[in-house]
Amino acid sequence: MSKRLLIILALLCATPVQAYDGPFIDMHFHAWPSGEDGGPNLPKNQLAMAEALAKLEQHNIVLAATSGPQDFLAAWSAAEPERLMLAPIFPCIDGKNPVYFRHDCFADGGDFPDIDWLEAQYQSGTYQLMGEMYNQYAGIPFDDPRMEPYYAMAERLGIPVAFHTHSAPPLTANRCCPEFRIANGNPLLLENVLIKFPKLKVQIMHANALVYPEVIDLLSMFPKVHVDLAGLQMFYSREKFHRLLREYTEAGMTSRIMFGVDGLEYTKAIAAYESADFLSDRQLEGIFCKNAERFLRKRGVCDAAN
Repeated sequence: MSKRLLIILALLCATPVQAYDGPFIDMHFHAWPSGEDGGPNLPKNQLAMAEALAKLEQHNIVLAATSGPQDFLAAWSAAEPERLMLAPIFPCIDGKNPVYFRHDCFADGGDFPDIDWLEAQYQSGTYQLMGEMYNQYAGIPFDDPRMEPYYAMAERLGIPVAFHTHSAPPLTANRCCPEFRIANGNPLLLENVLIKFPKLKVQIMHANALVYPEVIDLLSMFPKVHVDLAGLQMFYSREKFHRLLREYTEAGMTSRIMFGVDGLEYTKAIAAYESADFLSDRQLEGIFCKNAERFLRKRGVCDAAN
């Protein structure tokens, strides 16, 4: 077979790529330290912030749901006040954030934020979201009684709550978080929370329906639940990620998927969706922007950015 024929066959078999030139909402973004000890004013941390915020502009990210330690949220929001929606991360471990290089979660050193202080942040508009909730890292069940005051407040104020599920980097229990267990990452373990707080708006992060098919049942049962697939579009092969997307598509649940990259590379993440030729233009627009716009009650933000 000639080299020219091989090239033609490769082009014919290549996965078509849909062109999307609209805005994005990133529902899984982090105000991350660079790995340097200390606060957000250190040079390496300032550089990491500048580089991350520049990528938002470069890729037309009009809103980013941003979680992180208290002092980093304040610094990043000051640098980018219009684009970032802030969210505290907890529960913590001995006052430290388990995956932010053991940085303090809150100024008071607690594992949980003071409930009155936290409500004041929401009432003032300083914070808009809650989580990535790190229950799995801290070994605290989603329905632990210590969590209930936060869920009740979020439900009352209409604050969306995002939960880490599924797995984590290798040797997580050995390196940072001795109570971490993969078994506690099953999204079905959120069922008791969703029953007790039926108006709570929930985002299931890393919602892997190939591993946890029950997540489809949660979406069917609880209309306020949405998902992101952050990380999976990067670590899975394109074929496997498309199988995951098909699970949601065949269940009629693409309107509940929200785009997010978990601090990873935007170009590859976007291409993983664009190359799914079974998604319609409308479904793609929903995943990239419109679904989150509806979830966040930010009506018109996707249209205004076009």
